[in-house]
Amino acid sequence: MSTKTTTTAQKLQMTAEDYENMIFGSYARWCESVTINAREFQKVIANSAVNKWYLMEYAKCEEKFATMTQRYDENIPVKDYQTFYNDCTYGMFNIRPTALLQEIKKTRAVSYLKVHGVKIPSLTFNQN
Repeated sequence: MSTKTTTTAQKLQMTAEDYENMIFGSYARWCESVTINAREFQKVIANSAVNKWYLMEYAKCEEKFATMTQRYDENIPVKDYQTFYNDCTYGMFNIRPTALLQEIKKTRAVSYLKVHGVKIPSLTFNQN
């Protein structure tokens, strides 16, 4: 057993850039899974509170991966590490910060919208 601590990126044989891209890709897919249209997606993916929540929860998944693989640092093929990492992080798609998401996705109804001085009545517009 190795005496040095092996990082997740090392276990998965990824560069730091590839690792960061993987995390961002996972976040983007998660955001897609909790939204119903492009406008909501943009609002959720850009929200710093949601991003902070996601990264904290994702870190818990990675901690589980690290804990369960720490004694196998030199004995497991990278493909097996990748499969187990995916298993550990897939749980993110089963959780969501409901209160944060509801606040972000709120839409307000307005009685009219003024476009170039012309009132357009009785439409619902997203005012967030």
